[in-house]
Order: sequence, then C-alpha cells, then structure tokens
Amino acid sequence: MSKNTVTVGCKLPNGLVLEVGGRAVTLNGANSAHLIGGHGITHDVDAELWAAWLERHRDRAMVKNGFVFAHDKTADTKAEAKDKSRNKTKLEPLSPDAKENGVATADE
Repeated sequence: MSKNTVTVGCKLPNGLVLEVGGRAVTLNGANSAHLIGGHGITHDVDAELWAAWLERHRDRAMVKNGFVFAHDKTADTKAEAKDKSRNKTKLEPLSPDAKENGVATADE
C-alpha cells in the first residue's frame, strides 16, 4: 500500500516547517542544494498534513503569492517552480553593487 504524498515547492530562503496536530515536516527552501526555478523541492510530504496546513494558512502571503505550493505529481511541482522562477519574495540577497538598494561597499 502506497502512502498518499505530494511534492512541495518552497521559495522561502530557509524553507519552512509545516506543523499540524503534533506532526511536522521541514520543507527545503531557496537555500537547498537542489533548486528548480529558485524553489527547494521536498518529495513525499504526507498529503493529509499538507492539506491540513494549507487549510489553516491559505490566506497567508506566502501561499497567495505562490511561494509555497504542492502537487500530487512531481513533474507538476517542477513545472510550476520553473514557471514561477521570476517571482520575487523580497527576501532575496541584496547586491552590494545595486545602488538603489541603499547598499554599498565600504570605502578602503
């Protein structure tokens, strides 16, 4: 008997811990070694845990803006991650060379 699971994409820098009813799973994030479109991919997440977490958090910006999502089929999660590769979380690292960020290299 196979367990009902989903594959989750997460573009948050450090991933995310999904906790529901004393159960938890840690999602890979944008700091993961394996990225697709800037999203960490986490396989074999219990589908019931995902559904319960999503029900509680569906109105949060990270869900509404598509930074955390899941599909039954891994190929669908990978495709969505590729499609959302240009989505900005506003948690990306700042470039010290980009003057509009207000960041500059120190004077010698």
